[in-house]
Amino acid sequence: MPVRPWDEPGVELPAPLIPLERTFEGFLDLEWIELTEDVAHVRLQVRENLKQPLGLLHGGIYSAVAETLASVGTVYGVWKDGYTGAGMSNFASFLRPVLDGTLEAVCTCRGRDNDRWIWNTDFTDEQGRLCAIVEVTIAVRPLPAPEG
Repeated sequence: MPVRPWDEPGVELPAPLIPLERTFEGFLDLEWIELTEDVAHVRLQVRENLKQPLGLLHGGIYSAVAETLASVGTVYGVWKDGYTGAGMSNFASFLRPVLDGTLEAVCTCRGRDNDRWIWNTDFTDEQGRLCAIVEVTIAVRPLPAPEG
C-alpha cells in the first residue's frame, strides 16, 4: 500500500472516517510523492479498471485525481486553523490519449482567498509529455462546532 500523507508523522490532516482501502481514493491507489500548502504530487499507474471501453484512460480519472490532490492540499493548509475544504468546481482539458504506463500529477496552488483555493494539475506521461490539465477550486469552510 502506498504511503499517504495522513500516515506521515507531523502531518495535520483529519483522520479518515472510512478505511482508505475501502474508499474511491484507495481504489485510485495514488503514490504520494510530495504534499505542501503549495504542491501536491502523486504518481498513478494506468490500469485496465481505470480505462474506458476503447482502452484509453477515462477522462473522469484526471478530474478525480486533480480534485483529490487539491482537496488534500487545501485541507493540509487550513485544517490546523479550524477549517476544511470541499470541491467547488473542476475543469479538465485532455491533450493526448493515455493507454498505459505511469502518469505524474503535479497540482500547484495558483491562488488563495479566505473562502477558496484554486489549483492547477498537470498530468504528464513517462516521456514527459503533457496529457491533461485540470483546474480545481476548493471551498474553504469552518469546521462544524462539536456536538454536545
